[in-house]
Amino acid sequence: MEISITKADKIGKLKMLIVPMFEDIPFAKTCPEEIKDMVELRRQDGDFEGKEGQSLLLFPDYEGFPVKVLLIGFGKKAGLNATKVRCEVAVAIKSAKNHKVQEVGFYMVKELYGFAQSIAEGFVLSNYNPAKYQTGKKKEENEKKDVKKVFVVSAENNRKAEKEYERALDKGLQIGEAANLVRDLVNGPHNMVNADVMVEEAEKAAKQSNSSVLILEEKDMEKMGMGAMLGVGEAAEYEPKMVIMEYKAKGAVTKAPVVIVGKGITFDSGGYNLKPSQGMDAMKMDKAGAAAIIGTFRLLKKLGIRRNVIGILAITENLIGPTAQKPNDIVTAYNGKTIEVANTDAEGRLILADAIAYGVKKYKPDCVIDLATLTGAIIVALGERHAGLFSNDKELGEKLVIAGESTDELVWPMPIHEDVKEKVKGKLADLVNWESSGMAGPCKGAAFIEEFVGGNKWAHIDIAGTAYVKEPKKYDHHGATGYGVRLLIEFLEQI
Repeated sequence: MEISITKADKIGKLKMLIVPMFEDIPFAKTCPEEIKDMVELRRQDGDFEGKEGQSLLLFPDYEGFPVKVLLIGFGKKAGLNATKVRCEVAVAIKSAKNHKVQEVGFYMVKELYGFAQSIAEGFVLSNYNPAKYQTGKKKEENEKKDVKKVFVVSAENNRKAEKEYERALDKGLQIGEAANLVRDLVNGPHNMVNADVMVEEAEKAAKQSNSSVLILEEKDMEKMGMGAMLGVGEAAEYEPKMVIMEYKAKGAVTKAPVVIVGKGITFDSGGYNLKPSQGMDAMKMDKAGAAAIIGTFRLLKKLGIRRNVIGILAITENLIGPTAQKPNDIVTAYNGKTIEVANTDAEGRLILADAIAYGVKKYKPDCVIDLATLTGAIIVALGERHAGLFSNDKELGEKLVIAGESTDELVWPMPIHEDVKEKVKGKLADLVNWESSGMAGPCKGAAFIEEFVGGNKWAHIDIAGTAYVKEPKKYDHHGATGYGVRLLIEFLEQI
């Protein structure tokens, strides 16, 4: 998608103009002169009041004016926020897609100047086409619905304001495109997006952010003693990889980096603790944490992030075979701790254990954040709107909550009680990766991971419910959401 700014007298060739309207502002103040009378009649008739969620398609039939005008209600200006703007813009773009309008105009009123980034995010996220692997006529029909260009129509002659929201629009475009890449990676099935593909995408992202890349192969991890990671990948079709990306910011605020770690299970059968069929059909999404790190690294240089950032991707598969890890096997992690693998389907915490232990030992970070589709139980607890946030540092947790509220990638603080920490202590080994009571599953997963943090400030974000959804937001689609990119970027910009 292309987004550019144009003047009001240049919109005559457009087939559709999107006009935002507010419930508590006279329509005449926020719509083009040519349609003021038409819009006022619709208001008097009760057809359209500017309420949030309302939309109305008009056909002005004026020479030199778009054939279609889509009125979008933004509710009350007093209650406007970035999330509402993103959602209502998405309604407009999806309407344009349904009408197969590939070039649209958006009437930028001054009330929306401060929301330009969210507007662009709404454009790009809602325009996402999940049918990547379709062919023939069906693919052609889907592609015809894609909005190729959005012309943001400057409603006022204010060049300074235009330059400011032009920069914000470009930022929103870049963030939206990065999130859409994450969606492609997460939606991609194992035969299309395997470990090798994930590594290739990480290398591309690192190049875009001028970051160095280190790839630990299986033989490297064997020498380093990463038994937890390698145990999970024993029966993998593609060799396990650990990718380390190092971004050194120009004018960095502090030398100590932020380490962000992503779970990258390209397919999770559950291993010998095999998932039921209804639990396995979406397990291509188990790489969403690693995908979010890739998407974030695409943006670091472009957005001028002034924190040194280390991205670590733990990438493998969790499959069954003669060589596969067995229940009750004991492995030794990178930090020397032994782990009894009581459940082979609790594999995410194992690969994160080695990745985090490596990150804290090598980089001595300011803080560590891991993203993982770790537990189904977090979906039971929080649904699809909040990720579970576990942290050993109050300030770090609060900053992530604020970043989540700002971006609508919400997190909800969860506890790790001392009693829960006792549950991950092993009887045959130092630790056990699973406990059979079925209670506090997400908390026990977090408690296990904390054993590898080494006392550093740390936050674990369980994104199992938010990374892949059945009930999408207005700007999302069924399946992958791209969750994590906007949250991490907002966090890195604010710390």
